[in-house]
Amino acid sequence: MTDFDRVIPRRGTGALKWDGAAARFGEEVLPMWVADMDFAAPEAVQAVLAERVAHPIYGYPWGGTAALAAGANWMERRHGWRPDPAHMLLVSGVVPGLFAAVRAFTETGDGIIVMPPIYPPFLSAVREQGRELLMAPLQRDRNGRYEMDWERLEALLPRARMLLLCSPHNPSGRVWGRAELQHLGELARRQGVLVVSDEIHADLAYAEYPHTPFPSLFPDSLLLSSAGKSFNIAGIGGAFAVLADDRQRHRYAAELRRSQIHEINLFAPIAMAAAWERGGAWQEGLRTYLAANAHHLGQRLAAELPALGYRVPEFGYLAWLDLRALGLDDGAIAQRLRHAGLGLNPGPDFGPAGAGFVRLNFGAPRIVLDEGIDRLCRACG
Repeated sequence: MTDFDRVIPRRGTGALKWDGAAARFGEEVLPMWVADMDFAAPEAVQAVLAERVAHPIYGYPWGGTAALAAGANWMERRHGWRPDPAHMLLVSGVVPGLFAAVRAFTETGDGIIVMPPIYPPFLSAVREQGRELLMAPLQRDRNGRYEMDWERLEALLPRARMLLLCSPHNPSGRVWGRAELQHLGELARRQGVLVVSDEIHADLAYAEYPHTPFPSLFPDSLLLSSAGKSFNIAGIGGAFAVLADDRQRHRYAAELRRSQIHEINLFAPIAMAAAWERGGAWQEGLRTYLAANAHHLGQRLAAELPALGYRVPEFGYLAWLDLRALGLDDGAIAQRLRHAGLGLNPGPDFGPAGAGFVRLNFGAPRIVLDEGIDRLCRACG
């Protein structure tokens, strides 16, 4: 089992999160932004990669069916739903797969619904490919919990060809309930709108918030996922898509080939299969540690920065912090954070609904998290 309290230096390893932080923020900061974690990957993954690296030839890979079967078995064990491996496709990554779905199933000018605040590639997948961005912002209640805006969705669906669903939702921290997904799917089906569900964070749902794979309710949807977030191997790449409809799957596969994102690198299927087959205990320990970090962050903020808005997320390692009580614009917030030596994702990156917010990545040893909270207190105090 990994010691999640162990601090592992990452500077000098070519890590975007650490080595790219100065370029992103203009100076050296404690990086708590991009969504990868400061934990060692499962030992099973390290071992299988070391074994393959020991063979001195790194030519083009072949296969991947074993990884897809391992992914299907993992989905069944973790979420109680097993996709048919014959309905699964390898993709170079979830974000390329998202962009490809827009190209495969919509045309220039078609409407695509997103629900901000939202992971930035959802916005760029629509805007940068000449589609119409239809925004149905989530509604935030007085307790900081986000809900879908059903009235807005019903108004937009007749104008849409596709809906991009982030499930669980980054950055709001929501794990959508089964009833919510059922209602959303019924609305979309009624209007003939294809739902593309990015479920890359699904495995990180905490124990009290069970995740429901969208295609388990609506098999005519498209699911995209990966072991990257779940096992902290995002830099290796690789993802899979699930699409049960034969005609739609062939259409999507043709777009993947046309875009040359239908293959993954030599190490990705090896790492993914090892994670899914032998990383279950590690992943359970990770979720327990992350949930404890999430609550620890809440306790410290309540005691030291009570004016800040924070709701403990229902999954993963991303905190969505409401700094609007400071009375500062986003530029001033960013400046204060830089001066305190802290690198966080600015809320506006997630769409207009993110103004006055920041996203903090607490996927780190507790001692690192506490240092980040100390810097946040200096910035906001």
